[in-house]
Amino acid sequence: MSDAIESLIPHRAPMRFVDALTACTDTTATATVCFKAGHFAVADGAVSEIALVECAAQTIAAALGQRAKTRGQSGAAAHGMLVAVTGFQIQSRPPVEKPLCIEIRELKRFGLMLMISAIISCDGRKIAAGELTLYA
Repeated sequence: MSDAIESLIPHRAPMRFVDALTACTDTTATATVCFKAGHFAVADGAVSEIALVECAAQTIAAALGQRAKTRGQSGAAAHGMLVAVTGFQIQSRPPVEKPLCIEIRELKRFGLMLMISAIISCDGRKIAAGELTLYA
């Protein structure tokens, strides 16, 4: 994908975690991120657990932005909110300087409510997974 991530999501540094949207369909998306030492979401040489949840949420925002652009709209969503996190399990905290892959899949949509599943991997190994519900 060639669109700069900042044209797809409203987040800006230091709260913009996702570096790039690498794939996007009508119901799935993949994004990447690599946290550097000194980032506020890093402690004791590893990325915080809550940052992983936020990476999934930002991947959804980027996918929605890309889909809007594809339809000829502006791109970045004007609104959106994480409503619930369900069954999100974190097997390990990834170390800094390691690329993370975030994969999301739409499970259900009811009006503006959207439920997705997310899988986050590092070095090809699943490190976190769960479901998010969003107002989007």
